[in-house]
Amino acid sequence: MSTSAMRDGLDTAIAVTDEDSSGAAGDLAALGVSSGPCGAASLAGIRAALTDDRADERRTTLGLGPASILVLLGTEGTAASPHSTTDH
Repeated sequence: MSTSAMRDGLDTAIAVTDEDSSGAAGDLAALGVSSGPCGAASLAGIRAALTDDRADERRTTLGLGPASILVLLGTEGTAASPHSTTDH
């Protein structure tokens, strides 16, 4: 993806750790969703963005409230991740 496409097409972006992505994959597996760490990065990212000390500011900037619905895309299952620690 080009820098201009990212700049013009995104409201925000956040980096997550491998540990956070793996944890999110485990949480999804507990719900029966097959996801490797890369596929679960969207869940890890939204958690990181909306649970730290700047969460209220980000929620306001993004227009997120109690009735908001977030759609997370997971593009990788555990079969694509041979190092996944989940069983689903």
